[in-house]
Amino acid sequence: MDIPMKVYVTCPMAEMKQLPGTLIAVSPSGYYEVHVAYGSNTHTVLLPVCGTALIASEPLLSPLPGFEVER
Repeated sequence: MDIPMKVYVTCPMAEMKQLPGTLIAVSPSGYYEVHVAYGSNTHTVLLPVCGTALIASEPLLSPLPGFEVER
């Protein structure tokens, strides 16, 4: 995972539902640090890891045909 990363944030506790933002850091104390745009300003939001879902805004690339992983 690369940080910073563009994400969509869902956190019911903060009344956020698929809000675009940028993941800046993951705190050892159990918080995500996310930058979110409100109006024309960007704000730092600290969100609890246990109550927050982050979805990367960039999709994963599909593997090439014939690509296999040894197990």
